[in-house]
Amino acid sequence: MASKYVVDNLIFDDLIVGVGTGTTINIFIELLSEKANTDDLNIICIPSSIETKLQLIQKGLVVSDIIENSEIDIYIDGADIVTEDYNLIKGGGGAMTMEKILASSSQEFVVIVDSGKYPKKLLSYPVPVEIIPLAVNTVIKPLFDLGGELKLRYGTGKIGPIVSDNGNVLGDVTFKKEYDPKIMEKAINNIPGIIENGLFPEKADKIVIGIDDSVKYIEIRRNKKNDYPT
Repeated sequence: MASKYVVDNLIFDDLIVGVGTGTTINIFIELLSEKANTDDLNIICIPSSIETKLQLIQKGLVVSDIIENSEIDIYIDGADIVTEDYNLIKGGGGAMTMEKILASSSQEFVVIVDSGKYPKKLLSYPVPVEIIPLAVNTVIKPLFDLGGELKLRYGTGKIGPIVSDNGNVLGDVTFKKEYDPKIMEKAINNIPGIIENGLFPEKADKIVIGIDDSVKYIEIRRNKKNDYPT
């Protein structure tokens, strides 16, 4: 229901649409393709991952990238969890670096989730991290000093850790004590060797939550000047 609501109410002709990665977004892509064909919409899609790019192409949608289209009208993505005060953890699919780039480049960042992902506590889900391969061992202690325990991701189809589309190692950091997501996002990214992490503190403009046969629509106003402080 959440994906249908977004396609029916937030997608229009002549939009540049950023598209996230994950199972929820797979449904969105299907519905987006149907609407684009039915209404003959001129839409350009900017994918956040190779997986999403392939899905968009298979559905006949026009695909570009942020080199050619750096200003995105709307970015649609899912989330692993949404807290009561609308902080997000993303990156379960390993695409959080590009997802954060697209979110920050968009006029609107819209999150689609089901009711099982909202509201959740921050500690209920680990924070995904993308790490330069040669720095895997050097980031363990700094993360531990922040209260986190790093666990690298390993797949079943290859030997060794899973790597991102960018060629970096993916891992997850588990925290046992409460933390401020805004402070922690910056602290993790300040560790040399970590490219990006999956904390998205108060970055969404709109959150659409699917609840059975209905949706809960939440609109938030981002302070874009303070979105990614230095």
